Amino acid sequence: MIVPLTDVQLKAIQNFFPRSKAEIDQELSIVRHWLDKQPHLPKTSDEFIKKVLFSLKYRTDKVKLVIDNYYTVKELFPQIYGDLDPTTETFRKHVEAVHMFPLPKLTPEFHRVLCYRMTTTDAKAFCPDSQLKRNELMWNWLFDEDALTLGDIWIFDLTNMESMAQWAHFNLSFMKKILKINMEAKPVRIKRVHFVNIAPIAETTLNFIKHFFPQKYKNRILFNSNFESLQDLYPIDMFPNEWGGKAGNLAELSQRMHEELIKRRNWCLAMEGLKTDSSKRIGQSKTADKSILGIEGNFKKLCFD
Repeated sequence: MIVPLTDVQLKAIQNFFPRSKAEIDQELSIVRHWLDKQPHLPKTSDEFIKKVLFSLKYRTDKVKLVIDNYYTVKELFPQIYGDLDPTTETFRKHVEAVHMFPLPKLTPEFHRVLCYRMTTTDAKAFCPDSQLKRNELMWNWLFDEDALTLGDIWIFDLTNMESMAQWAHFNLSFMKKILKINMEAKPVRIKRVHFVNIAPIAETTLNFIKHFFPQKYKNRILFNSNFESLQDLYPIDMFPNEWGGKAGNLAELSQRMHEELIKRRNWCLAMEGLKTDSSKRIGQSKTADKSILGIEGNFKKLCFD
C-alpha cells in the first residue's frame, strides 16, 4: 500500500530534528516516567512514544499533553472509536460511499498525502462519524506503518459534492470534532489542505471551514480549480490516474486501504480498548477532561506546529 522509506530517506527525515540515541533515550525516559504515574492511560509502547517525540520536535511537555488527549478523545467519542471492525457490512458501505486512502509515495519534502473523494452525489450515503472512524483507522495504520514523515497533506476532490444537502454534513459539530481530534489529540503536523474542483455552491461552506483555523494556518488551506494547478507543488505521477498521475485509480487505492485494515482486523479491534479510563484519572474530574479538550468550551486550546 505504501512504499517503504529507503535508509537514505529515513536519515534525511531524522536530520530535520537531529537527536543522538542517548538524547532520544533520555526523552523517552522522561515521558515513560510520566506515563507510569497516569493510571487512567493505557499501556503505550516505546516505539509509539518515540514517533510522537519526533513528530512534536521532542518537546516533552507537548508530547505528554497530546498523548493524554489522544487517548481521551477515544473515550469521549465512542461513536468514532468504537465498533472498529472493518469487515462489517456497515463499514463496507461507508467504503463504497467515499474513496479514502494515502498515496503510496511521500512527497519530495517527505510529507504523507491523504486523499478523499465522494463516490456519489447522494447526501444520505455520507455518515460523518463513520467517515471519521475510517479516517482515524487509516491515520493510525499509517502512523504504525510509516517509519517517519514530516507531516500530512490532505487533498479533497470535490467532484461529486454538488448539493447543499451534502455540505450540510459539515456543520459546527462535525468541524469541532475534526479540529479537536486532528489538532489537539494527534501527533500530526498538517502542512497543507487542498480543496480541488470546487463548485460555486461549495465556496460558502469552505470559507466557513476555513474560519475555524488559526490565522497562520489559513494560508495552508488552498482552493484549487483543478489538479493541473497542483503540478508546481507535487510530482504529478504520484497522484491517482484520474488526477493525471500513475498511482492507480481511485477505487483501487481506496479498496487497497480497506484490505489493509481487514488484514489487521485484530489490531483494529484491539484499538477499541486503547482509551482513557476517566474514573482512574488523578486530579481532574470527567467534566474537566472535556473542558481541557474544548468539548464543552471553545477553541482557545488549539495549538499547531
